[in-house]
Amino acid sequence: MENAGVQTVSSQRLGKIEGVNPSQIRKDLSMFGSFGHRGFGYEVSQLKAHITEILGLNRKWSLVIIGAGQLSNVFINSGAFRKRNLRIRKIFDDTPELIGKKIKGISVSGMKNLEEEIDPETDNLAIIAVPPNRVQSVIDRLGKIGIKGALYFAARAVNAPEDMVVVNQDVSVELGTLTYHLKARINQGAG
Repeated sequence: MENAGVQTVSSQRLGKIEGVNPSQIRKDLSMFGSFGHRGFGYEVSQLKAHITEILGLNRKWSLVIIGAGQLSNVFINSGAFRKRNLRIRKIFDDTPELIGKKIKGISVSGMKNLEEEIDPETDNLAIIAVPPNRVQSVIDRLGKIGIKGALYFAARAVNAPEDMVVVNQDVSVELGTLTYHLKARINQGAG
């Protein structure tokens, strides 16, 4: 909206964009303070700044990618990461043909080097894009190194150290959300 020159936005418009009730927008935002003005809406630039701070995107985050396959290529080639202060600094894989090669200027290191090359003081987060049966072992290793946050993409639960935040993005669940909404739209059209 800011890029489009929009200066103010209502909770009704935000609700429509996000597909939620406007009162839920107001309620969610009020959990973090007072951003809008009744009858006026939200100043887009201020709201963006507040949300950026709430999400912690007002600082730079250094990312480590574990697994250099096709899913990782989506992240490595995403311009959205830079816009959100997320910088991919290291890539690890165990495919001999990839080790030592550069992807977008970042040299791929072997998985055996995780403990030597990851520094929890400068490497903040990990994106884990390995087969599901390997996710737990990678999280165990990252936890021992001292990484405090990891995102993975497997339809399985994992155990993580208490001081590590681990988020699972299960694509099958997201597809279930998609099919639910599609079914609702189809049913609306039939009625």
